[in-house]
Amino acid sequence: MRPYSTLHLAPGPRGSARRQSMRRLRRDPLAEYLALRRQYGDIIRLARLPRPLVLVSHPDAIQHVLRDHAHNYRKGVFFKSIAAIQGQGLLTSEGEGWRRQRRLAQPAFQPRQLARLGPILQDEAQSIAQGWRVAARTGEPINVSDWMHRFTFRVVGRALLGLEAGIVDQVGQHLQEIAAPLRQRLASGKTYGWAIPTAQQRRFRQAVSAYHEIVQQLIESRRQTRQSDGSEPEDLLARLIAAHDDPLVDRMTDQQLRDEVITLIGAGVETSAHALSWTWHLLAQHPDVTHQLQAELDAVLGTRSPTLADLPQLPYSRMILDETLRLYPPSAILPRQANAVDRIGGYRIPRHAVIMMSQYVTHRHPDFWPEPEQFDPGRFAPAQTDMRHRFAYFPFGEGPRVCIGRSLALMEMHVTLATLAQVYTLQEMPGRVVQPELAATLRPRHGLWMTVHERR
Repeated sequence: MRPYSTLHLAPGPRGSARRQSMRRLRRDPLAEYLALRRQYGDIIRLARLPRPLVLVSHPDAIQHVLRDHAHNYRKGVFFKSIAAIQGQGLLTSEGEGWRRQRRLAQPAFQPRQLARLGPILQDEAQSIAQGWRVAARTGEPINVSDWMHRFTFRVVGRALLGLEAGIVDQVGQHLQEIAAPLRQRLASGKTYGWAIPTAQQRRFRQAVSAYHEIVQQLIESRRQTRQSDGSEPEDLLARLIAAHDDPLVDRMTDQQLRDEVITLIGAGVETSAHALSWTWHLLAQHPDVTHQLQAELDAVLGTRSPTLADLPQLPYSRMILDETLRLYPPSAILPRQANAVDRIGGYRIPRHAVIMMSQYVTHRHPDFWPEPEQFDPGRFAPAQTDMRHRFAYFPFGEGPRVCIGRSLALMEMHVTLATLAQVYTLQEMPGRVVQPELAATLRPRHGLWMTVHERR
């Protein structure tokens, strides 16, 4: 094998073409990533500001970074914006600290424990169905994105944090009031300028402080409830508090405990909410898929509401979710930073280079996805899935740091889709263009306004 020093750097735009490309990346990074892949191939050197930036899009390269050589790639500089809000939780932490927290959290996401959450998922999905009845009668449009956020926040609050529904709603209201400056910081993706005392920076710091205070109060309230009734609930927050309070183990600090709860809220709410929103958007554009979905629901469920036990008998609805996650993966860009010099696809990767992997781009790679822009749930029939490169599809990441909540997210989305599509169809507002916006996650810009119609 050739020594690293003899390998070339990856191709990419140079001179004025690079400057123009960087401007386009700031305006619309996903469109520019797609254009660059078409022009330069699967491994592209983008810039050196202040460190090399390399875009990789072939599944072999994704596998190299996320699984085969995962030890050589850390989260790195691009997670500073997230860490400024969420702290050092499972999403942003590294090394032994991350491994310890992952081992502690893993039991809460085992199949047996997830099965216990069925009644909560069903109850919250039915709550949405009830809430949409007025809109269905009046024709008043609703922001479906807001409804999906409300649903996923209540699921996280009740299922993972063990909170009463009323407390979940109070916390959600408080967080909504401080959400704007937090989202602005995540959308900017800036990893610099933290100490500059601008008005925007002051608003951001105040919002972060308020967010942390709300979560700390939540933890203290839950700790008191646990101590007063003497019970040992099995939700994740109870496990984290027990580990924090246990004098016989390597205890978490107060800040570590708070950071993990914030990570649960952030990661558990945003991704599922946006994925569900994009699902309704795509179904509204493809009535033939909606009809096939409803036929499956009618055949399996009749008029009764779905349960977790029904999900294996509803494969087409799951295929719809998988195809939505292909076209609109909530986590659309996944960066890593090289600890040491490496080679990918025959090119040299310098030490500290930032590797940008984009689910949005790889999920549209024409070598693995024919007619990649077409919405076709049939791509995820078992026969097609078995033939496809495993790393051609990674909406929740892959390798050792695959999203710990993947199974819960898919389960809650499946239950919700089946529950609501059984009784409603949704239509988008005429003349209102739905545009993707990349912040921390890929979401519909300005929400998703739709009208609700009861099935006849």
